[in-house]
Amino acid sequence: MHEDKKYYPSAMEVYGPEVETLVQEEDTQPLTQPLIEPVKRKHFAYSEFSLPETTYDPEYLADLMDCPELIRNVAFCGHLHHGKTSFLDCLIEQTHPNTTAKEDKDLRYADYLKIEVERGLSIKSTPMTLVLPDLRNKSYLLNIFDTPGHVNFSDEVTAGFRICDAVVLFVDVSEGILLNTDRLLKHALQERLPILLCLNKIDRLILELKLPPTDAYYKIKNIIDEVNSLIVTYAEGIGKFPLAILIIDIFKRQPYHIHVG
Repeated sequence: MHEDKKYYPSAMEVYGPEVETLVQEEDTQPLTQPLIEPVKRKHFAYSEFSLPETTYDPEYLADLMDCPELIRNVAFCGHLHHGKTSFLDCLIEQTHPNTTAKEDKDLRYADYLKIEVERGLSIKSTPMTLVLPDLRNKSYLLNIFDTPGHVNFSDEVTAGFRICDAVVLFVDVSEGILLNTDRLLKHALQERLPILLCLNKIDRLILELKLPPTDAYYKIKNIIDEVNSLIVTYAEGIGKFPLAILIIDIFKRQPYHIHVG
């Protein structure tokens, strides 16, 4: 008969008589329990339990907080992997003598989350307070915000812009002005924030692109001209905006004039 025909072997024939097999008609696993358990992490961030040694006295840093005219709130922004966190590492190595990077790894002091260290990019805006001198060796208190460069974390950049007095725009000279650089420049103008342009990774022009000095000069000049043209374009779209205060010296707050035309 059709119903007596055997299509598949039994469990005992497959696994042998020594193996106990159980057949359940209902799923006993609750819906709240996933089929594949996620990886549970007890520690999400790297933390320091003691204050690091600095080149300045912590009491001097605390005294500078009582002088608002000596405080500068600055946001580091730019496209992904244009050197914002690495530049902050250079400042930290100058003020923290015992904080150095390993031979095979970058310091990335501002990336305190484990996922940031694993992926090699900033996800959260990280504040850092440092005492740094200007060219006349006068000390200022800098509250630096290292913002993410990935476009998906632009909300962190917006939060950093709202509490800062100025913006340092990082540009990789080998890559030039990219999409997120354009957006960050426009965002800084909308927030009426002065902008300081930082041309970073100039060594890539020599080591990777292998440009002669003349071509490297014109490439850098082209980036500066493109930034100035974007500032003029976006400033006209926003409204009446004093172009003379866009590019500034963060310490002195003395403007550099932009010549249009």
